[in-house]
Amino acid sequence: MRKISIIFVTWILLALPAQAADFNIYQSNFTPLQIAWQTIPAQDGAATNPARLIDQVVRNDLLSSQSFKALDPISFLATAQSALSKIDYADWRIIGADIVAVCQPQVRPDGTHWLLHIYDPFRNKQLASTDIANDGKAPRLLAHRIANFIYRTVIGVPGHFDSHILYVHKHGDFSDLVYMDQDGANRQVIGRNFTLLLSPDWSPNNQQVALNTYVGNRPRLELFNLANGKRTTFGHFRGLNSTPEFSPDGRFIAATLSIHGDPNIYIYDIRKRSWHQLTHAKAVNTTPTWSPDGQWIAFTSSRAGGNPQIFRKNIKTGAVLRVSTVGNYNTSPSWSPMGNRIALITRKDWSYALATIKPDGSDIHYLVTGKRVESPSWSKNGQMLIYSADINGTRRLYRIPAWGGHSQPITPANQDDSDGVWSR
Repeated sequence: MRKISIIFVTWILLALPAQAADFNIYQSNFTPLQIAWQTIPAQDGAATNPARLIDQVVRNDLLSSQSFKALDPISFLATAQSALSKIDYADWRIIGADIVAVCQPQVRPDGTHWLLHIYDPFRNKQLASTDIANDGKAPRLLAHRIANFIYRTVIGVPGHFDSHILYVHKHGDFSDLVYMDQDGANRQVIGRNFTLLLSPDWSPNNQQVALNTYVGNRPRLELFNLANGKRTTFGHFRGLNSTPEFSPDGRFIAATLSIHGDPNIYIYDIRKRSWHQLTHAKAVNTTPTWSPDGQWIAFTSSRAGGNPQIFRKNIKTGAVLRVSTVGNYNTSPSWSPMGNRIALITRKDWSYALATIKPDGSDIHYLVTGKRVESPSWSKNGQMLIYSADINGTRRLYRIPAWGGHSQPITPANQDDSDGVWSR
């Protein structure tokens, strides 16, 4: 989400790939829960095809979170159908199932309902049951809702499986704005052939996107209406107009402007259509990101000896605190929706890494490393991150658990995709 500003080109050029750094990649001690999951077709044969699709989508959602490991139904000692009537917990403990989740459609006069039961065999108890009405939603969306319910019941955190991602696809001299579901499905171009497109950011209600676009060689800041495609310019000053991000309440947008010389952070009041300067340092200040409570803005600044570092400023008091203290290159902050950590891009020994850190600057976790890692963005529940990385000369979007895990690609290979941002 936080694309490095063009003013940092010098730093990028200085960071040519060389010997890989020895980052201490963080891994939590969490072991994925083994889940026995199955969707059972309706007894009358209705909704068989949706049941199969829902079964696969839910399975993929849970596996992609890396919080679950799905057991093969062939290993089941009891039928999944039996769990809907009278479950024998011992049958499931034998195969090592930490969780049993079974879903079945039931056709009623008012439509199809999906009955979901979740059990913990090792505690001999039912964790939850629910009746999800198929209120005209597409099967994939219904599956994401089911996966969200399982995730929240078992993990205790809301799921992110019904969320969406925007990203920039570059082709030749042009760039497109692309929309997709968080799992890569329903991919579609919603804005075509921008001369240059950077740093998209969703509004809190997910109805608008703030963009850094170019008309000729002139950068500008625009609002893109997702319902009708209308574009409205809200910043076209001389110099930089870049890295916009909505405030948590949707009233303001923080961005980088250089109208008075040095790039600084400014805040745009959408209601009043006015700008207010936040930072005044004689340095490069860019890539703002809001804390979830709207009280702080973290940003990248060269005020510490000319190297990029992460700082945060209290909007009311003006207090400025340094966040990053390890290394001489830390950029592109993105504040977690949970408020407890900030994602950033760091460099060590000529190699880049995606990392997270507490807002007080402690407890840095390196999650993944590479020769070109950019643009971290959090899922709405703070459990996953997406980022772009250069593999074999082209950028691609990847996701990784914020608590440590392995990265997974979510955009096609052999095309240039970057600047991914998760819906709120």
